[in-house]
Amino acid sequence: LKHHYQLYQLLLFHFQNKEPEKFFGLIEDNLKQVHPIFQTVFKTFLKDKEKIINALQLHYSNAKPEATNNLIKLIKRNAFGFRNFENFKKRI
Repeated sequence: LKHHYQLYQLLLFHFQNKEPEKFFGLIEDNLKQVHPIFQTVFKTFLKDKEKIINALQLHYSNAKPEATNNLIKLIKRNAFGFRNFENFKKRI
């Protein structure tokens, strides 16, 4: 358990410091030595390696559009049942 926690902390450190070579190096070195649940996660990371590297290297993100979409859906959900837009505005 201690080994898994230390490995997790190292992976988190390399991910936050945007070091994909070290991140994936750790995964590949420890793939056979970890618990099967970790193996499943590591295999998924290796399968999506190119996408993860792009996310670490590029400064593009869709977080703001996703947040805006979520807000619009929330407002629509709250507006359900109001026949009059003025009544809806009063509620907000």
